[in-house]
Amino acid sequence: MMLELLSSIDTLPAYALLALVAFCDTLIGVGFFVFGEFAFLASGAAFSATGTVWPAVVVLAFAWAGDLASYQIGARYGARLSLRYLNRLKRRTAWRKAKLALETKGAAFVVVSRLLGPVAWITPFLAGAMKMPRRSFAPAAALGVFLGVGQFLVYGAVGQRALDHALPFISNHIGAIALVLSVLLASIFVWRRSEKPLWNRAVKIAAVGGAIFLTSNLVYFFVLNTHRLPENPRGTYTDICDASQGPFLVYPGQTGLHLPQPVNVVLLTNSSDNELMGRLGWEKNLTFSKDNIGFSTYLRLLLQETPPVSELYLDEFPADSAFQMPGTLQSREHIRWWDMGRGVHFGAISRDDEIAIKYYGHLPVILHDIDPLVDKSRDLLAAQVGQNAHYDVVGIAEIAKPVADGEFSDFETDGGVLVLAEAGYQLPSDVADCLNIAP
Repeated sequence: MMLELLSSIDTLPAYALLALVAFCDTLIGVGFFVFGEFAFLASGAAFSATGTVWPAVVVLAFAWAGDLASYQIGARYGARLSLRYLNRLKRRTAWRKAKLALETKGAAFVVVSRLLGPVAWITPFLAGAMKMPRRSFAPAAALGVFLGVGQFLVYGAVGQRALDHALPFISNHIGAIALVLSVLLASIFVWRRSEKPLWNRAVKIAAVGGAIFLTSNLVYFFVLNTHRLPENPRGTYTDICDASQGPFLVYPGQTGLHLPQPVNVVLLTNSSDNELMGRLGWEKNLTFSKDNIGFSTYLRLLLQETPPVSELYLDEFPADSAFQMPGTLQSREHIRWWDMGRGVHFGAISRDDEIAIKYYGHLPVILHDIDPLVDKSRDLLAAQVGQNAHYDVVGIAEIAKPVADGEFSDFETDGGVLVLAEAGYQLPSDVADCLNIAP
């Protein structure tokens, strides 16, 4: 949106507006009421964003033209207009300072005046009224405009680049930023309103901060439209070899602060993943993106020890289904499934290990942390399927990257992906090759 707005500057009406603002900003009389800085900043930002230099050229040229016009007005009407102009003490003071500096420093002051705020507005007019030679004033004014206006062009260019980096960060982390600011402001308020000793203030700040954090979690999950589905339809793979190109990581968000989990199961079936998991005795979980989960439903599921699993995203798409083995709120095996089309399903299996504060979506929230040894969960599923007559373990596909301990803080793996299929499924030799099935 910012780039589109800046690109619109490269039009004839925009150039006319920039020229008018720049000219009026340096023109005696109206310059007090026109804030040319906006045009200068916008021109610098446009150059940074689009590479077009003409907006900067236009504002520099017409700012200089405004100085020349003020000089000409001063040369012709200076004595008469100064009487009307100098009716305020502040203006008379600025006039005396500028007049003294022009008398002693001449053209050098014309250059420097561009950096001296209100003095810049009257110096060209005063130079004309004092009959300063035009051949001295014009180049000095040009250099002054280059320095004075140029600084705002640089500010605009630098600011635009900073916004290019800052706006995506703010957009991705707006919830966390709002939470931190809320806790900070509340802490300052409580500190000032609380009496000593120090521990009394600390306890109150901790209580208020905790309340804000818990409230933000409740609002994030149960009030805001946090888990809306992507508007664009998901693409489908032509076959399992196409799907085997990955990606084999899923994330709870879309920034570098979100720690991934591995896709470590592939299911080949014309049935749904519900059939496999039902035959293995796994319980179906609700998911926030697919089911309408209110706070009362969430509490009921907690009591049943089948709380909804948090969302993980594969290519920005949440899982189509999720299941868990019977367990406790503290510890349970769970798997999420993505239907990739053409009878291919991707799964991410792991074991909930403990409760932790993790970065999820746009906010730090209370979630389960996983056991980093995710291969144990993968092998447990392989053992279960091996005892089932309706599905077979095809093998371990070496198609994902190994992750060493400590490379990601959430898991480590040998990179093997468990391949499951309906009983009797004949894996073509070319498919076995592309999957790199271990014997």
